[in-house]
Amino acid sequence: MDPMSGVFLALAAASLPPALDALGRWGRAGSFRTRPAAGRRPRRVLALIPARAEGARMLPLCRDLGREAAAVEIHLDLRVVLDGADPAAETALVGEAIPFLVKRPAGPSKGKALAFATETLLGSEPELLTAADFVMVFDADMRLEEGFFSNLLVPEGTEAFQLPVRPAGVPAPGPARVEALSLAIATRVEDLARDAEGLPVRLRGKAMGFSPRAWRDGPAAAHRTTAEDSEATLRLLGRGVRIRALPSPAAFDEASGDEGAMARPRARWLGGHLKLLAAGAADLVRIALDSPRAALVLAADLWIRPRALVLAGLLLVAVASDATLVGLALRRQTGAVLPVLFASVLSKAALVFEFLAAGAARDVLGTPPELPPVSPRDLGAYLRMWLRAAFGTIRSPGAWHRARPEA
Repeated sequence: MDPMSGVFLALAAASLPPALDALGRWGRAGSFRTRPAAGRRPRRVLALIPARAEGARMLPLCRDLGREAAAVEIHLDLRVVLDGADPAAETALVGEAIPFLVKRPAGPSKGKALAFATETLLGSEPELLTAADFVMVFDADMRLEEGFFSNLLVPEGTEAFQLPVRPAGVPAPGPARVEALSLAIATRVEDLARDAEGLPVRLRGKAMGFSPRAWRDGPAAAHRTTAEDSEATLRLLGRGVRIRALPSPAAFDEASGDEGAMARPRARWLGGHLKLLAAGAADLVRIALDSPRAALVLAADLWIRPRALVLAGLLLVAVASDATLVGLALRRQTGAVLPVLFASVLSKAALVFEFLAAGAARDVLGTPPELPPVSPRDLGAYLRMWLRAAFGTIRSPGAWHRARPEA
């Protein structure tokens, strides 16, 4: 086999998984049907809010939690977990009489902060964990809709669940607009469609809940990488814990419109997922032994990402393949035509299936103010943001796993 044939066969093989993944998502979005919430409301909840250098940003969420729990007489235990010293946050929390924990030193990940909170609570207030129906995790900048706990109906037997996440307000043009649509598709279409088919649901790191056992097996132990949400997903599914996607209630997430601010945590996310290839391999094998299809769907969701870079790569393969086919035709060479043709067809198929999957999901979501149309300029800014994140990952591989001392 000549080198050109080998290169394009490799490109064709690399284009096949994204094509199959997009085809599956298109099918699930196209057959998506909404379903009413069903289950029982928890009686006691432990809410954890990890925060790093957030100042008083979490106070509105704390008030939301208290108001919504009181409205339906849920016993709420609230703890803010400060990842490193934060005098402004400590002053604000003391002023509002909100209990908090401080982890020193800060870092390297939210998983470490949650593990610290678990160890601390088990040592000082074990009943908060053992008596809770569910342990719930929220980001510091989130807000809750009115009737949040009233609408939180958890199916019987559920040990872990992910709630839908919606933007707080209208996202700014640029990467925030694409990210809002991506998260809406993930938590309000794809997760619910997978749940209906019994396929794996991936945790998103916020607006999620766990039984005490699932908490200890999942988030409390997911601190080997900086992709703690994906690591916890693998740990739970590998131990036979099904993660459910609930249709409601939604939590509102404040999106950043700044490209640099969005790129920095995504650089750590990328590095964490690279490390997770090894750290999560045993759990993925256990999932595959139980259901090969489930393992393939989950692996595609975890590692055929970020989708913006994958699609840019597929576009380059399609263009290069077509240009090469034209060159071979002009030179009347036929030896490498089939491998080049395979690469051209599969890369284009992946792009077409991705377009159809996004369109089917948009049909489900519509175009409410919180999900405005995405323009080519928004997509370009989103791609630049991910490229910036990728370069950050390459420049600072130590940031994937090492804690930084406090300043």
